[in-house]
Amino acid sequence: MHDRELTRGGNGQSRTVVGDTWRGGRVRAPDRLLVFLACGRAESDRLRHAWSGQAIDIEATPDLAVALIRIGQVGPAMVVVGEPGGVLGPIDFLTALREVDARTPVIVGLGEDSSQLGSDALKAGATAVVRRPFSAEALLGLLDSGVTGGGAFRVRPLPIDLGRLRVDGSATRIWVDGTEKLIPAMEFVLLRFLAERHGEIVTRRELVSAAWGADARVPSNSLNVHLARLRRRFPADAGEDWIRPVRGVGYQFVVPRGMSAQHAAAGP
Repeated sequence: MHDRELTRGGNGQSRTVVGDTWRGGRVRAPDRLLVFLACGRAESDRLRHAWSGQAIDIEATPDLAVALIRIGQVGPAMVVVGEPGGVLGPIDFLTALREVDARTPVIVGLGEDSSQLGSDALKAGATAVVRRPFSAEALLGLLDSGVTGGGAFRVRPLPIDLGRLRVDGSATRIWVDGTEKLIPAMEFVLLRFLAERHGEIVTRRELVSAAWGADARVPSNSLNVHLARLRRRFPADAGEDWIRPVRGVGYQFVVPRGMSAQHAAAGP
């Protein structure tokens, strides 16, 4: 069992977090973590989808009374509290949980005009309060930095979803207008770099550094060749280029609003 310290937001106190064993001494796989989502169905499903491919097991219920019982049984690495359901409110839930469990990190989500709830939640033992709707990436960062310490769990890059384009988090695959495509590793690296900066202008040097390294010396036409191949992965939309050259500066990646004729014909 590995004990780790996690600082509680707001009051500077810290407590030991146990994230590697189940209640009752049953061993959890060292490279996977359990996250308990005390959230509504829509929010839970969205986080499940965003975290697909991560080494995360999820249990979810919108009922805080049910959540209180299950948390004691399964011993999650982190609890995320969204819009409450059932007869138990978030402050009563936190108070009851902290009476028997001072260790498990609890992240409480706040809606609009809920600053008082945030203050009360921290006083009742919340580890941190964040704005809702939850950012899957931000929650993943809290899980990685606050809970896992030097454990075997590793965060994988999240997929990038730009509507017509979805870029996988780690595997070298993309979906264009719903069609899956496998692409070479170098093109994948360049595309993720561009997609993460959608709409921004990036320089040639930034692209070379991302793909080959900051100190790399590569032939001047190598980037052109890879970008030309990458361009051919996308449909032509009335002559609109997905990767647009910006003279004397670099490139701008923009996903056109339109839809390819083939995808439009397929329909929903």
